[in-house]
Amino acid sequence: MPWYMNPVKTCKVLNRIANRHRRAPLHDLTAVLDQVTEKLWNKQERYYSKKTSR
Repeated sequence: MPWYMNPVKTCKVLNRIANRHRRAPLHDLTAVLDQVTEKLWNKQERYYSKKTSR
């Protein structure tokens, strides 16, 4: 199973990204985390669709 399917690892990645943007305005941080979260959801959806199509 890929790392992005593990909630603990996914949470760690999001926290690392948030920590890199400590001095960024809240709006910028929210935008970055929204983009990353959307990409992770897309990866998870593609993983499930590949898994179920077999």
